[in-house]
Amino acid sequence: MTREEASKLIDSLFESWYASLVRYAFRGTQFLDLALAEDMVQESFMALYRDLCQGKKIDHPKAWTLCVVRREIGRNERDKRKACTQTQSLAGLDGLPDTDRGVNDAATELDDLLRLCSFLTRREEEVVHLRLHGHKYREIATHLGISPNSVNTLLARAIRKLRRAARARFSSQQVSIHAEQDIPKTLQ
Repeated sequence: MTREEASKLIDSLFESWYASLVRYAFRGTQFLDLALAEDMVQESFMALYRDLCQGKKIDHPKAWTLCVVRREIGRNERDKRKACTQTQSLAGLDGLPDTDRGVNDAATELDDLLRLCSFLTRREEEVVHLRLHGHKYREIATHLGISPNSVNTLLARAIRKLRRAARARFSSQQVSIHAEQDIPKTLQ
């Protein structure tokens, strides 16, 4: 299609379709932003013009522009959610106490973690390790040569064992803390 033919098609489509498409985009934006809706619609018409000038065959230009606007609305909403989530997660860090942990604390935590993992079988430990590194159940299953259901079972068992071990460790710490509080200060 020539540039002149593409311009004529865009002009006629713009006159008949622009207002409806802006209303659709306006309702689709989370904060009902008219300027954003107009930008999305104008971008869809520009993309249509570019594709027509490049010789791409577009049978239904109205539906094509609607699809582009719908994609832009989705992309905009994802970007807003992502920005909001990042801001909230950073804001949540402000309330945490500022502690400067020493090497001894880190070594103690590592010892605690190794002690907790000692309750797991080798296969359970492998599954937990892979899952903690972000692998999906199917990926873990393929890597270990087992079924995804087996991964699910092994992970569930490992979590139960770790919870039990952590509870036992926590309750023993609580007992020793309470026992220290019962000892008179002169004897401590």
